Amino acid sequence: MPTFLQIQSNRRTSISVHRLRSPLTRVGYSLRQGFAQLLLVSAGRVWLRAGPEDTREPIDAPRLVWLADGAGEELLAEGGTRATIVSIAGLALTGALPATPLGEQMQRTLGQDLSFPLEKDGRIGGLVEGLDNERTTAEPGADIAAGLYLSLLLVQIWRLARADLVAHGRAPQGLAERFVLLAGQRVREHLKVTDYAHALGISRDRLGSAVRKATGLSPQAYLHQLLIREASDLLASTGMPVGQVAYRLGFPDPAYFTRFFTRHRGESPAQFRRAAKARRAAGDVSYAAWP
Repeated sequence: MPTFLQIQSNRRTSISVHRLRSPLTRVGYSLRQGFAQLLLVSAGRVWLRAGPEDTREPIDAPRLVWLADGAGEELLAEGGTRATIVSIAGLALTGALPATPLGEQMQRTLGQDLSFPLEKDGRIGGLVEGLDNERTTAEPGADIAAGLYLSLLLVQIWRLARADLVAHGRAPQGLAERFVLLAGQRVREHLKVTDYAHALGISRDRLGSAVRKATGLSPQAYLHQLLIREASDLLASTGMPVGQVAYRLGFPDPAYFTRFFTRHRGESPAQFRRAAKARRAAGDVSYAAWP
């Protein structure tokens, strides 16, 4: 029978990093519900199971495994295994992702279980090391640094998932991922949906189907939402004149930008900016009310 340990999270950051270094016998770890789990298995073999009669296929090193929620599962590791287990509370994970359409896409990807070969360049391992060092230090700004390391770590995991989707042609998610990335780079050019479809080498109908399934929006609606989010960010966080915001976002006519923003937001840019200023004065700096 394996010895079972409960992985405890750090109260300050809701993150824990546990290193398994070549135990002589099989050991087990209880994974906490409500926590995402990152497993970096560099040597040996591990198993996941929900109960004594429910053991999954073994996971052989070198392997990276992302579990969207431990959900009370058990991790078994055979003797000689070397692995790192990072437990991340759901709230900490959400807070480490940007409040943008791309952040929402990342959250959807990280909301599912993932598994990839462990990178040989050690980039993810280095980020985990930096995260753990900041998590346990008493240096000024350690909480901020730990949060930044967590954000970088999540970006790298998401990139691995995206590369895997694209490499294996897993439509529609792969197509939607590529559209989201391309839209983030070129939305200010105000390209037509057919231009995006051509750039991705697919038909407009196929692009529309993929994006709707992944985001719940048509490609055009997604592009409009992206512009509104960027406009809202600039209006709320800078003193940039409305006309300058319009030009920054690729609108040649400030009046057209005002009509576009008002149609989608239900209030003019000036009204939105005043409301955002009032929210800040009241201590609310969240993006929850934004589209």
